[in-house]
Amino acid sequence: MKEIIGTGNRVLDIDLSRRSADTFLITETDRRLFLGGKGMGLKYLYERLPPGIDPLGDENILAFMMGVLMGTGAPCSGRFAALTKSPLTGILLSSSCGGPFGMALKTAGYDGLLVSGKSGTPMYLEIDSNGAEFRDASELWGKDTRETQNRLNLTRHDGALAIGPAGENRVLFANIAAGHRFLGRGGMGAVMGSKNLKAVVARGNAFKIVPKDPGAFKRISRKATRFINANPFTADSYRNYGTSANVDYSNKGGILPIDNFRRGQSELAAGVTGESMRRKYNTRPSTCQPCTILCGHKGTYADGSVHQIPEYETIGLLGTNLGIYDPDRITEWNEICGRMGMDTISAGGTLAWLMEAGEKGLLPTDLKFGSPRGIGPALEDIAHRRGIGDELADGSRRMAQKYGGGEFAIQVKGLEMAAYDPRGSWGQGLAYAVANRGGCHLSATIFPLEVVFGFLNPCTTRAKARFVIFFERLYAAVNSLHTCLFTAFAYVLEPPLVKFTPKPVLGFLMQYLPAVAINLMDFRIFSRLYASVTGIGLSQWELLKIGDRIHVLERWMNTREGISRRDDTLPLRFLREGRDCDPAGRTVPIEKMVSAYYRLRGYDDNGIPTPDKLQKLGIASLPTRPGPAAPASKRPMPPRKWFKKSLVRLVLFILGRALQSASKLDDDIKAEITDWPDGFSAMFKVLPRGPQMAFMKTTAGHLAYKGAALDADAADMIIFFKNLESAFLVFTARMGTVQAFVEHRLSLKGDIARAMSLTRCLNIVQTYLYPVLIAKHVIKRVPRIPLLQKLWRRLFIYALGIPFGI
Repeated sequence: MKEIIGTGNRVLDIDLSRRSADTFLITETDRRLFLGGKGMGLKYLYERLPPGIDPLGDENILAFMMGVLMGTGAPCSGRFAALTKSPLTGILLSSSCGGPFGMALKTAGYDGLLVSGKSGTPMYLEIDSNGAEFRDASELWGKDTRETQNRLNLTRHDGALAIGPAGENRVLFANIAAGHRFLGRGGMGAVMGSKNLKAVVARGNAFKIVPKDPGAFKRISRKATRFINANPFTADSYRNYGTSANVDYSNKGGILPIDNFRRGQSELAAGVTGESMRRKYNTRPSTCQPCTILCGHKGTYADGSVHQIPEYETIGLLGTNLGIYDPDRITEWNEICGRMGMDTISAGGTLAWLMEAGEKGLLPTDLKFGSPRGIGPALEDIAHRRGIGDELADGSRRMAQKYGGGEFAIQVKGLEMAAYDPRGSWGQGLAYAVANRGGCHLSATIFPLEVVFGFLNPCTTRAKARFVIFFERLYAAVNSLHTCLFTAFAYVLEPPLVKFTPKPVLGFLMQYLPAVAINLMDFRIFSRLYASVTGIGLSQWELLKIGDRIHVLERWMNTREGISRRDDTLPLRFLREGRDCDPAGRTVPIEKMVSAYYRLRGYDDNGIPTPDKLQKLGIASLPTRPGPAAPASKRPMPPRKWFKKSLVRLVLFILGRALQSASKLDDDIKAEITDWPDGFSAMFKVLPRGPQMAFMKTTAGHLAYKGAALDADAADMIIFFKNLESAFLVFTARMGTVQAFVEHRLSLKGDIARAMSLTRCLNIVQTYLYPVLIAKHVIKRVPRIPLLQKLWRRLFIYALGIPFGI
């Protein structure tokens, strides 16, 4: 087995329309700016996806990105990131997932997979260390996720992503199965189905991942494991009961969703707690690999069958929120959603809306809170888009837009909300309102500080914006390393300074001096693990800044899709109605917290990142494809774009004039262009409408500079720069031409042989223009020219050729 030291940095780029498979390399610069995982995937989508595209159209891209920790054996590192544009929300969708696929793809030699285009017929991808094969999936179409994976002949070293009927039928909250894990709530399965892509198979075990500093990696991993085994949340609650342990915490805290979030507590919830299900089903671990926390569980049911124990969100949304407290029924519906390939949170939230809409006479339905009758068939109908299921498949926001009842459609930005009532956890309410993908609890998880640990008063606005931002930054970085978010409980709370500070003191600091409390936190395990694997030194504060860059880039992409302050809110139920379990009838003062959040975040009053914020994080200079403008008058223009354009135009002028002069002086250039026909023209052009420069071979046998006068349609050969940023990097010697071609920053239209000939000419010219140390960064091989000859020709070119065109 071959070894990969640190990271392999290869990304597989698949175009289903052309059935092509290419690879490109992740640059060290991108590693430093975006880490990997979510950050790297987001960067590639920003470069390739123009705003305004149809999420279910051919132009959308699926990105599956492995982090640098995948395959190293680091605690809880068996996770990968997936990103696309969501058909449910119309904005960015990112997801973190376990299961065997990530390890298989990484050990096949790839750090990422990008899938674009659309196959004309159902197909699946089979990937190994040699590349990708396109396989017919006609016989798999219509199969559920379990049967599909069973038919793919997977070994213990392989992994697969598979959709079920929900994805095939473009259910807007269809997800993707990866073993018994699922990813992509928000409709990633529908995007996969829209591409006629039934599955992706990775055949792994070709490579072994070895950290650059094995000794440091082992020491840090041992310390991380000690922290996980010492923390009550990771070593007791989640390890023994899984995420269903949250049922008891939420019920006691009054934030358990009941009857479409009308109540927050119920005595009946005792029947669906993690502890009760452990007794009832004799549960045992069934989790991601490698995992130290072991939060996933399976159990044996009364009929002897073995099933995955539903996660907390499933219990909350498909159980208590429908008025159901029977774990057997919740498991049955969880299995239906799993086999169909459908998100349980959105499914449960949409059914709860339907039940309440039926009560209020907005449309007829037999589904009722507290009754299991009809729920299983309704889920099947949604997956197959049958009857009312065809409309429910579009989610609660679209249902409410059609029939009314928007005040009790429990969604944010179109994504059904997770299972924590924000009226009893105001910080979590703010996190929901501003989360980039919609009603998501994993953008920033604040309820443990408010309800579980008691560090923050759950019903005050004080300190909430600052902690939401802290966790947004941290979680964006963790999802890019990539490791499990649950490790944050241990890595943040177990270091001595936090662990041994008396709880009242720590609570006071967090509530009244949050900036001080955050600066006292020690979460260096994350940055040290990254450094030991990659060799790239990183402090914990640099890690947070990278997380900030990733989160703000995602927000900026969403604002280009039209997201603004009006979207950063909660359903009216939480703003106008109190809970039955709260005598004070408190609601969430969301506007005050959002304003504080914007100020601290560096957004303007409309929620748009300011030019200064984009500049400081390096987002303003990232290359991107053109698309519709961001919200009017609020779109910050990237600073110094005029400078880059002017510099590129100047360099093209110098290069063109120098090429003209050198073609008269240098015998090697004369020999190269001898076979070019008279009148042959070539052009450099910066897309989409940037500077350009052309030249033409004359009848006298040398090259004549034509500036920007030549029309692109008349040129015999064009070398395109993908965008202004790419041209700027090359012309300022920050990136060589070879690397630019590898990263698809340069492309060619015309004869390849003549392009190679031109490249050799340019190598000679740049040897005259630049000192050797600079030339080595720009061109792959510096031509050998006698020193005196090089000096007098350089003098001629600079003194007469460039200024006077001689």
